[in-house]
Amino acid sequence: MAYALPYLALLAAFALLAYWHRRAVVEDHRAYANWLSAALFLFFFGFRGFVNYDWTAYYPEFYSLPSLYTLFTQAKWTFEPGFTLLAVACKSIYAEWFFFQFVCSAINTLLIVRFWKRYSPNWPLAFAIYMCMNGVTISTDLMRNSISILLFVNAIHYIGQKRFLPYLAHCLLGVLFHVSALAYIPLYFVLGRKINKRVLIGVFIVANAVCLLHIPVVLSIVDLVIDLLMPSTKLWVHEYLEMDATTGSFLSIGYLERLLTACLVFAYIGKLRAMRPEGNVFINSVIIYICLFLFLSEFRTISVRVSNLFVYAYWIIWIDLIGCFHYRNNRLLFSAFLAAYCVLKTISSNHTALSHYDNILFGAKSYTERLVLFRRHFNDK
Repeated sequence: MAYALPYLALLAAFALLAYWHRRAVVEDHRAYANWLSAALFLFFFGFRGFVNYDWTAYYPEFYSLPSLYTLFTQAKWTFEPGFTLLAVACKSIYAEWFFFQFVCSAINTLLIVRFWKRYSPNWPLAFAIYMCMNGVTISTDLMRNSISILLFVNAIHYIGQKRFLPYLAHCLLGVLFHVSALAYIPLYFVLGRKINKRVLIGVFIVANAVCLLHIPVVLSIVDLVIDLLMPSTKLWVHEYLEMDATTGSFLSIGYLERLLTACLVFAYIGKLRAMRPEGNVFINSVIIYICLFLFLSEFRTISVRVSNLFVYAYWIIWIDLIGCFHYRNNRLLFSAFLAAYCVLKTISSNHTALSHYDNILFGAKSYTERLVLFRRHFNDK
C-alpha cells in the first residue's frame, strides 16, 4: 500500500477541492478550486519520474530520434507521424526526456480541462473519478493513446450537433498520435442514437454470460479469421493470447462495480438522456465499455486496452448519476460508494513497486536505477 500513498494523497486533494467547489457560494471560489485542481494534476503527472511501464519503450526511442531537419529523410518512423513530430520538435527545443514528458502532460491537461468545461462544472470531482477510472494508466502508460482519446472526447459535442466534418477532423488528428482513433470514426453513426433499453440490457446479459461461463468467444473468432487468412500465424497468436490469459475469479469488486453501474444506468436512463444533448453518447459509451470488458475478460491486457477507448463515459456518467437520485440519502449513499471505490481502486492499481512515484523537482531516481527496479519487479502482481 505504501506505493499507493502519493496517488491517495492526490485523490484526497481532489476530494477536498471538490467539496470546496460544492460548498462555495462565490463563483470566483469555484473557479479557484477548478484551476487549482488542474494545476495540481499537471504538477503531479507533468513532473513525474519514471513511473509504471511505457517509459521503458519511449525513453530510448526519444533519444534515438533524428533532428527536425533530417526527420523527413528517414525511410520509416517508429511512431505515428503526429507523435513523432511532437517528440522531434521537443527534442529540437530541449533534448531532455522530462521536458517532452511535461509537454505531453500539458497537452493532456489542456484537453481534459476543455472537456470538463463542457460537461463537468466541478473539475476536482471529475479529476478524482478520472484518476480512479484508469486515469493514472492513461496519463503515464498511454502517451500516444492518451492524446488521441482526449482529442476524441473533445469532438463528442459534434455528434449531438450532427457536424460530421469537424468530428472527423478531430478523429483524424487523433490518428496522427495513435492509430486506434480510427475506431471512433464509424461510431459517429452509432453513439448518438437512442438505442432501445431492452436491446442494451440484452447485450449486457449476453456479455455477462460470456464472462461468467468462460465462453471463449474472442478465441473462437480469432481462430476462424486466422484459419481463413493467415493459418501460418496460428501458433504464434495462440502463444501471445495464452500469455495474456486472465487467471482467477471474475467475481471481483471491479465486476460488481460494473454490474451496479450498468443497473443504475438502465434504471435512470431516461433522466440521463435528458440531462444533456449528448446523453445518449455517454450512455452508449459506458455500456460499450462494460460489455467490451466482459466479452474480452478472458484476456487481461487486451480487455483493458480496448475498453479504455470508452472509459471517458465513466468520468461523466458517475457524476450525472448523483443528480438522478430524488432522495438526499440515496445521493449520499452513492457518493459514499464512489469515494470508497475510488480509494480501493487507487490502492489496487498502484500497489506494486513499478507504481513508485517520484517527482523530478524533488529528486527522482535515474533511468538506470528505475530500469533495474523495473526488471526486478516486472512480474509483481
